[in-house]
Formats: sequence, C-alpha cells, structure tokens
Amino acid sequence: MIKAKPHKVLAAGDVADLLGVSYQYIDRLAQEGKLPFQQTSSGRIFLEEDVVAFKRKRDQKAKKDPRIKLHKRAKQG
Repeated sequence: MIKAKPHKVLAAGDVADLLGVSYQYIDRLAQEGKLPFQQTSSGRIFLEEDVVAFKRKRDQKAKKDPRIKLHKRAKQG
C-alpha cells in the first residue's frame, strides 16, 4: 500500500522569513492569487512546496531581469 507523504505547512510569518520579505507582502501575494494558500479558522497556511515553487520562479525571473539585479545590489549597500 502507498502512503501519502504529509505536506509541510507554513504560517505567513514563516513564509515571509523564508522569502526575505515582509508579512504584509505575503498577504498581498496571497490576496492577488500569486501565492497559493488555504484559509483556516486561525488564518492562512501555505504549503511548503508552493512556497518553494514560488521562490524558484521568482529567482529565475531575477536572473533574467537586469533591473532586479541592480535593485538587489543597491539594497546590499
């Protein structure tokens, strides 16, 4: 018999820490439908696999867009 592997779930604050952004930005991404989530009675939860996929896609976009590279360099100092 095949057993399903349980999904790791993350709270919005954990997602924000993982992506290096604010909690408010995670909220906006969720509201805009750019970051999948599930609503629970205590708030939103995010599947780790969805967050990792979002991060991978975001990082690939950053590699292709020189404006993002300049912005990152400016933030670093």
